[in-house]
Amino acid sequence: MYKKRRRVKKKVIYLGSALIVFIVLIITTIMLIKHFTSNEYKLEKIGYNEKEITNILKLDNKYINYALNHKYDDDLIKLTNQKWFIWDKYKEYKKYIKDLEDRPAEVNYKDVITKVNTKTNYKYYTHTKETNMDLGNAILVNKYYSLPKQYAPDNVVDIPATYSFAGNQIKEEVFNAFKEMADAAKNDGITLIVNSGYRTYEYQKGLYDQYALENGTDFADDYAARPDFSEHQTGLALDIVSYGLNMDNFAGSDTYKWLINNCTKYGFILRYPEGKEEITGYAFEGWHYRYVGKDLAKKIEKSGLTFDEYYAYYLDR
Repeated sequence: MYKKRRRVKKKVIYLGSALIVFIVLIITTIMLIKHFTSNEYKLEKIGYNEKEITNILKLDNKYINYALNHKYDDDLIKLTNQKWFIWDKYKEYKKYIKDLEDRPAEVNYKDVITKVNTKTNYKYYTHTKETNMDLGNAILVNKYYSLPKQYAPDNVVDIPATYSFAGNQIKEEVFNAFKEMADAAKNDGITLIVNSGYRTYEYQKGLYDQYALENGTDFADDYAARPDFSEHQTGLALDIVSYGLNMDNFAGSDTYKWLINNCTKYGFILRYPEGKEEITGYAFEGWHYRYVGKDLAKKIEKSGLTFDEYYAYYLDR
């Protein structure tokens, strides 16, 4: 009886041991399957190192899926880590990097993002498209985004002599905003005068053609907009000065300082800031202000971006 019990006990032990081994094998198999089917393993097989894999897996699923379904891409993480990265432009970023002459050891990825987003990776007046007029006061007009052919805005009014040199016009909404701003400036001892406002297609064409005739097309493209590519033609842009000031001394004036500190309160932005010439396509113009509305002006100011950059990231998507 005792021996029978021992045999039963041994069988139970054997069965228990076998069950444990079986469970361990099952768990090990599951873990191996999980490992070999994991994104970590797949990315490692593609060629990414441990640090790169960690960074990729922090990204959105669409970026992870891209990495999983393409060859090793050493630009992926560096591009996606840029603040103003736009996924829909990824192929353009890659093409621009590929086309760089004598690609440097360290690519300036911030510069790549900026140029592609603003289309400044292309020559002026190439790869152009008509701006989205549905955006109203937020339309972008530059050397890549045009107005509809021979566009003329509605509700254009004459600017009274109190606020402007003779003959200037602007959209009524813009004038009302400028009047509010000019009156506030007056209370601070600053006089704001409109030097140039709305320009018709014909006026802008004549101005551009004169520059081109006297100095050549390249010079004209640097200093004047082509017709239908001019902000002044939108009726939303103003050149603002004070008596006794000109283009040479305006940037150092109290008028300029007041405008920089206050213009967004009234819906205006400095359109062509200093140091941003490659992005805007124009030299610094401390007198050129663009009306976008109070809410948008404050957002653009807070972003620290030019309007061209802001448009690409927030409005043209």
